[in-house]
Amino acid sequence: MNKKKLRSTIIKYAACLIPAGLVSWLVLDLHGYSAAATEAERYRVLCDAFTIPGVTLIMISLLLIISNAGGFDGIGYSMKRAIKMLLPFANKDMEKYYDYRERRQNNKLKGFGFIMKSGLIFLAIALFFMYKFYQVF
Repeated sequence: MNKKKLRSTIIKYAACLIPAGLVSWLVLDLHGYSAAATEAERYRVLCDAFTIPGVTLIMISLLLIISNAGGFDGIGYSMKRAIKMLLPFANKDMEKYYDYRERRQNNKLKGFGFIMKSGLIFLAIALFFMYKFYQVF
């Protein structure tokens, strides 16, 4: 792997993992991890703290997959058309739905698998803490 690709990969994962880590830290802080009385309660809070960003990242990646498959093309086309009709100085040239869909199919998003992988990492950590919780509970 060359340096440029490695650097790009590190930046992508860092841009995904750092905010997710901050969300985990926020959940730990808001649920009172430091004031947890029992070990089971600590594991429960840890499980919650890693489940929330993990599931969120997985759902975001699934939305991107659905969007790439054309699941939101109808909504996007109708919103674009409604905005053009409501704005008085907008260009009134109406693009046909077929042309809009073809243009969207040619401009698919690529390279967002790191979001799903990051979510799965967080979910695996959450499952580990759930396992530990049920051992103690």
